[in-house]
Amino acid sequence: MEPRARVGDVGSYVQALRDLGAAGFDRPLWFRGHRNARYRLQASALREAKFAANEVPMLKRFMQDARPRLSEAPTSEWDWLLLAQHHGVPTRLLDWSENALIGLYFACEGEERRLDGTPEPDGDVWVLMPERLNAEAGTWAAQHKEDLPFLSVDAGLDKYSPFTPLPRGETLRHVAVIASRNFPRIISQWGTFTVTGDEIAIEDLAQAERFLMRIQVDGEAKLQILEELSSLGIEERVVYPDLHRLGRRVKEMFS
Repeated sequence: MEPRARVGDVGSYVQALRDLGAAGFDRPLWFRGHRNARYRLQASALREAKFAANEVPMLKRFMQDARPRLSEAPTSEWDWLLLAQHHGVPTRLLDWSENALIGLYFACEGEERRLDGTPEPDGDVWVLMPERLNAEAGTWAAQHKEDLPFLSVDAGLDKYSPFTPLPRGETLRHVAVIASRNFPRIISQWGTFTVTGDEIAIEDLAQAERFLMRIQVDGEAKLQILEELSSLGIEERVVYPDLHRLGRRVKEMFS
């Protein structure tokens, strides 16, 4: 899918979002940032055959050793899946955010900036209309555009759990869902999700242009954009609310 706009600062990004409204993209809108424009909208467990074949064993191993490290253990399968997702375990969930600036942050962030002279790659912010995705995929009949299926509440999502055996021949199409924000990262990142058992990336779905749009982020402008976002209160210690990130931020303040 070709990008609808290319941006090099927060102002041009905001203007691109304004232009979306004129093009018929209505709220609610979800956002997902990719540091590299080559990345696909594909759940981590479905990107490689070894992960797809071992999704449940990986989750069980995570649950085995995570429980004693938690002050309060998750109470449902979906809460375990959400927790595992936010700690790097490949799952069938794909993270989105209801906050447009969080999406832009993820398109620009990087643990290590390139020191070998290789240019920083262009990034992407993908913009999704979740209600329209569900309508096009036939996975949820909404009563209102803000009516989205809720993990652990709507029984129609039970079959999407990796712990539920799927009838032979049935395919789990993409569905945009909301969930309880029980963990600090989900809260701070305004987290929402798409979930599927289909290996097809969202941008490759039929009629994807009806519910999906791409904004490309100039790789050379990422550091400037991160500085602008920081001035607006979107920075590492906010996006990742843990003491390690806070400590690193304090060190940077005095460096």
